[in-house]
Amino acid sequence: MSENEKFIRLIHMGQIPGWQTQAVYHTVAELMTEDTPDTIIISQPSDTYVCLGYHQKLDHVFDQQTCEEKEIPILRRKVGGGGTYLDPNQLFYQCVFHKSRVPTNSDKVYEMMLTPVVNTLKHFFDVKAELVGSHEVEMNGKRVAGIGGGQMGEASIVVGNILFDFDFDTMASVWNVPNESFRELAKEAMKDHIITLDDIGSMVKMDKLADQLIEEYEIHLGRKLNPGGMTIDEIERAGQVGAVLRSESFLNFMDDGNNSSKRKPLKIARNVFIHNDEIEIDSVNVLGSFRVENGIIHSVILDNETTGLEGKLVGKEFKGLVK
Repeated sequence: MSENEKFIRLIHMGQIPGWQTQAVYHTVAELMTEDTPDTIIISQPSDTYVCLGYHQKLDHVFDQQTCEEKEIPILRRKVGGGGTYLDPNQLFYQCVFHKSRVPTNSDKVYEMMLTPVVNTLKHFFDVKAELVGSHEVEMNGKRVAGIGGGQMGEASIVVGNILFDFDFDTMASVWNVPNESFRELAKEAMKDHIITLDDIGSMVKMDKLADQLIEEYEIHLGRKLNPGGMTIDEIERAGQVGAVLRSESFLNFMDDGNNSSKRKPLKIARNVFIHNDEIEIDSVNVLGSFRVENGIIHSVILDNETTGLEGKLVGKEFKGLVK
């Protein structure tokens, strides 16, 4: 067994500027070769920012003017997933492994990297913590983490966080929404489906939880995490990468294979989406915002509700009604 298979490099950054929490793992991934040690990065942003998934269109997700007014920077990452709101109340873990040292099946990679997160929650709290649908970390049936992942060059990446607290109001305010009804439904759904450590009365400090997470990675992966730093090459490159992730050109880039300009539904949690769509019911076409859970309409606000249709729509299958 080579040194790289025996040990994992642990880069424990502590609290660092938000852009660095993205730039560091991107850089480690970009420069990774088979000779680079598999790396786990632990950090906490010192400021608030929002982050676009690689395939998202900026003006479909975040309101740039509101972000500017609130002085919340926008970054785009090079891995998939949805738009995220990130702040100092979150602990980040970022696993960057060489693709030859992880399973070829992506679900297995998520399971490998996220099981220690679940085990950390179980260690501290008397809760039902579980990995659901391969890459959703849930606590008592609600989302307690935002997860992303993918491949970049030779690196396989899984990134995520643990929510100690969450600012629902600010998150809802920075979305670029078609109307206020959409925002209202989304905010309600977030509050119903997202849970934080604060919600369960946790008194565990972030550094203590981070230490346990590191221990759980060692146990689950069967490899020692050796504290280390970034290489000179990584440090030099990270500044350049950080500039790219914040640049206007990259923020406005969108890798959309079919050039679709249609707004995609907003994902709140597993199988929970907010749609803005035109549907047909009782031979009438109506436009509105819909909260859809497991394919069924949970709640709805129609743009022009004059016909008493909203009550009829709740409980119906959404897909069959869309124009």
